[in-house]
Amino acid sequence: MVAFDTNVFVRVLVGDDPVQTKKAERAFVRHANGDGVVLSVMVLCEIAWVLAAAYRWDRATLRARLQRLVRTRGVVVEELENVEAALDAFATGKADLADYLIAGHARAAGQELFTFDKRLAREKLATLL
Repeated sequence: MVAFDTNVFVRVLVGDDPVQTKKAERAFVRHANGDGVVLSVMVLCEIAWVLAAAYRWDRATLRARLQRLVRTRGVVVEELENVEAALDAFATGKADLADYLIAGHARAAGQELFTFDKRLAREKLATLL
């Protein structure tokens, strides 16, 4: 299996640089059809941040495209159940995707999460300090 950096996934998802997009798509397809592509939670968070901040993708678009990515044959996602739950919560919630992933990870480990993030605390996913 191989791992790709955030910028490779962004090229595949956005396709805004013809040269890099072609290289990224070829590599992605080759490895997804071969030994597989690992998508870490860290890279997924960065992809969501880049697409929201730099490309101004809205929550619905982000959720749809990221769900499609994590369900792509040949893509192996860390903490898949947590990722899918976080994407669902992100679609209707107010917090960032990373916040939902952090909360889900803590919950799965049986840990209480403390935060200064009022949005996350209002959703009962963390305790406000």
